[in-house]
Amino acid sequence: MATAALLALALLAQDAPIATAVPQAQPAAATAPSRPAATAPTDEYGYVGWCYGALGGYLELYDKVMPEVTRIEKAFPGPDGVAASLKVYPEMRAEARDDLQTYRAAITAAEKASPRPISEYGKAAIAKGRSVWAGSDVANKARLAQVWMSWSPPGDCETRAKTLEAKSNLFGQALNYNAPKAAEPTPEPMAPAEAAPPAPAATPVADAGLTLPPPKPKTKAAVTAADAFEFKPCAGRLLAEKRGGKTVLVCKAD
Repeated sequence: MATAALLALALLAQDAPIATAVPQAQPAAATAPSRPAATAPTDEYGYVGWCYGALGGYLELYDKVMPEVTRIEKAFPGPDGVAASLKVYPEMRAEARDDLQTYRAAITAAEKASPRPISEYGKAAIAKGRSVWAGSDVANKARLAQVWMSWSPPGDCETRAKTLEAKSNLFGQALNYNAPKAAEPTPEPMAPAEAAPPAPAATPVADAGLTLPPPKPKTKAAVTAADAFEFKPCAGRLLAEKRGGKTVLVCKAD
């Protein structure tokens, strides 16, 4: 799979026409790093975070690329017509949002079950996933639209997220089961029947000179995968198909 650098080069450096002529790449594009940090982590938690970031970046580009996607679909309509082709994209966006919720649940479960803080590592994994779309803000709009139309997260993102959540839930239950239980207080003997002195008023935490730390912000999984993705221009038409219960666009030769 290509890395984010290859994606940036594919967006900025390719000069083959898609629907309109794409200008030649600027010389600065050649200075893109040859080994960017978009490669997905191999552990379950980091990998799912990577998926979350990559898919989140894909969703954030929806409104930006759809005008150009619409233009392309109208210029090269599929066999079922323009309306049928454009109907696919809102469906794919809805599926992507559902997948993000699956990834989020797995990330949250893993962080709750871990005996040590791991959220910072999770943030870094999400950032790596988002870097798949590095360069999209300066890319030619026609090139970016076709890359976006052809992209989908690796198929094992969902399965690994569900596995991570199940394992985390089991591990969390085991931790709770093995935690030492508080000893039950020994009942005190009955005091003589006389008026007990009034109990001292409870001192508020703030008055006792204690400052509670602010609550930790939850890791924003807003997110998105596998070793970035490999961009291959479609020489024919992009047609919607169902694979593994997901709607994907598949390149078909004319």
